Amino acid sequence: MTTLKKMREELEALKKEILERANAPDAVASAEAAVSKASAKLHETVDPQITELNRMVKTMLDDAETTVADHPVATVAGALALGIAIGRLTAR
Repeated sequence: MTTLKKMREELEALKKEILERANAPDAVASAEAAVSKASAKLHETVDPQITELNRMVKTMLDDAETTVADHPVATVAGALALGIAIGRLTAR
């Protein structure tokens, strides 16, 4: 009798495992949908920030170019001083 009971328990466990594996594609599809939704939400949130960052960087580069064009001697002198300072710090 115990052998029959043990076999029934094993059979029930196998049925349960088969049902769980049969439902696995639904879980994968659900996970894919959740990832896709999260990705779209992230894109909506990050895209405007990246656009704003690009605009700020372009503005800063334009300002730097204008400053260099307006004060070329001071820019070269500053670059020379910075180069000497870095050279002395790294020579030690």
